[in-house]
Amino acid sequence: MSAEQTPEAPKYTPSQIKAATTREAVLKTLLDQVKEAYETARTDVQSMLDEQQKTTGGTKFEATLPDGTKVADIGLTGGEPAAQLVDEQQFVAWARERYPEHSVTKLVKSVRPAFVELLLGQMTAAGVAQVLDEDTGELLDVPGVAIKATRKRSHSVRFARRSKARADGRELIAAAWRAGALAEHVLPALASAPPVGREEGGAA
Repeated sequence: MSAEQTPEAPKYTPSQIKAATTREAVLKTLLDQVKEAYETARTDVQSMLDEQQKTTGGTKFEATLPDGTKVADIGLTGGEPAAQLVDEQQFVAWARERYPEHSVTKLVKSVRPAFVELLLGQMTAAGVAQVLDEDTGELLDVPGVAIKATRKRSHSVRFARRSKARADGRELIAAAWRAGALAEHVLPALASAPPVGREEGGAA
């Protein structure tokens, strides 16, 4: 280093670095706790909602704070049965033979996509891999098609909207958390410790 050059001043002070690294460490700890608890809660809720739908037919349920304030609606999604091609070659061979007027020839023989959608729609509505031959009245079994769930069953959370009388669901949850009303219910590991000298389950 020449006499004219001077060391460049550090961009960050030790206290800034300490504050930033501490913040990351704390947030990582909280994130790990919340992620694990969330995944467990979501699995539990899905199992409960699936069972509840079987017994009551319900698909929408409320989420409330400990004081009964509604903060969200939980609704089942996915799992709707639909006719799907599971063996396209088998289906195309059957459709070409049964409905030659809907066949098309390119490099290989196929079936018009619109007709495929029509048949799949009919089978979805009927709930079985069968179609009715309108000319003969015969119920035809369709090979290469199965009635399957279109996507994995899941559920969504829709938070209550803000109104003139109250905050929205997220804000209500945040306020309840700040007030200490939720940690012991959803994240016991992050709940405040009882006052020193107070025995668990009893008074000091």
